[in-house]
Amino acid sequence: MGRRGPSELQTQVLAADLCTACGACLGHCPYLKSLGERVAFIHPCPRSEGRCFDVCPRTSLDPESLDRQVLGAPRRHPILGGYDGLYFARARDADVGARGQYGGVTTALVLLALESGMAGAALLTSGTPTREPRAVVARDRDTVLAAAGTKYSACPTLEPLAGLLRESSEPVAVVGRPCQVAAARKVEAREASGRLAPVIGIFCFWALTPAFYRFLEGRRDLERATKLDLPKDGGMTFAVNGRTATVRLDEIRPFIRPACQACFDPTAEWADVSVGSTEHDAAWNTLVVRTARGRDLVERARAAGALEVKPYPLERIPVLEEAVQRKKLRVLDALDAGQPEVAYLGLREAQRAAVRAHGRA
Repeated sequence: MGRRGPSELQTQVLAADLCTACGACLGHCPYLKSLGERVAFIHPCPRSEGRCFDVCPRTSLDPESLDRQVLGAPRRHPILGGYDGLYFARARDADVGARGQYGGVTTALVLLALESGMAGAALLTSGTPTREPRAVVARDRDTVLAAAGTKYSACPTLEPLAGLLRESSEPVAVVGRPCQVAAARKVEAREASGRLAPVIGIFCFWALTPAFYRFLEGRRDLERATKLDLPKDGGMTFAVNGRTATVRLDEIRPFIRPACQACFDPTAEWADVSVGSTEHDAAWNTLVVRTARGRDLVERARAAGALEVKPYPLERIPVLEEAVQRKKLRVLDALDAGQPEVAYLGLREAQRAAVRAHGRA
């Protein structure tokens, strides 16, 4: 591959509008800064190679290598990735459930990780539904609860990670989108072995650009919105003073980040646990347990009475798999066509074939 660094990051990712705004490169280079959700060099960097390029999830991504690193074995499933448990789950704490998204599982697990000592700090995304979110380092319950709820945009949540790893030896929990999970694992492999505990991935099929928030500024009826949702049917909904306001999906689509079209992993396959909606029952989350550390976290949460878990309904599994497979097939078609935005993805032919063949009678 030769040496790669800031120059290649600029041309291959930033200038090509393929940045996912994960934040992993920030903190590694004094010349890289973020403004809102835009990452840019504020001064030419003289290095010919650098960590900024190495940790970016859009410079190169080898699913097989990440499977070995995180799972210790080839993936169990060509569509959902490696996992040893698939469930419906929800928080037992009423306050956590009310503040969190759907069943509040992510919030409950972060609180358990901090309270049990599994993590000394947690990287989270905080903000209101109508303002650009921001990265926060949480060490207490109030900060975690303030960050509860899904944000449908690409906050550079990993921006504080490099500093945390340099400044202390505490284990750091990470909650992020699939691209952020992949980036965090690249950081872990390079410089943070054993420091990420746990990594919680959020299902994400796309994120929105900052222009979305400028669009919302014209909606005075949404100023006091407290929660944002994207149900399976209908448009984007906002909870405002006990009622629901809706923005049509056609008005939202122009704000989807171009980089999201090249994403092959909507379920955060290299997390310890992945959490998403059920698209069936808004009181529960889908919970995918992927690693031994993830299993330990979930079992601790159950034993502490923080989490209620039940088997994933068998009839719902094909629905989940079909949605993820459709996303993967679009990326495979782009790979076959030689489109440059998916060139980062190092998929073996056997992996491509397994995705295409899944579900065929």
